[in-house]
Amino acid sequence: MQITTSPSCRVGWQGSTLRYVVKAEGATEVVVPPNGMEGMQVRVLESRQTADGVEAQLEVEVLDSTPV
Repeated sequence: MQITTSPSCRVGWQGSTLRYVVKAEGATEVVVPPNGMEGMQVRVLESRQTADGVEAQLEVEVLDSTPV
C-alpha cells in the first residue's frame, strides 16, 4: 500500500524549516504529492520499514506563512 501525505495546515514562519516523523500502519511507502500545499515544500528525508508499516522523516520548508 502506498500512503500519500500532505500537511493539513500551514504552521511556521516564512523561511522556517520544520521536521516531522510520520508513521503509516500497513503502508509500504510514503510519498509526497508533486503539487502539495501552496506555500510549502515537503520532502521525504528518510523512510524505513517497521513491523507494522513505514516510518518516514519529513522536512517542510515554509515558503509563505499566510494562513490557509
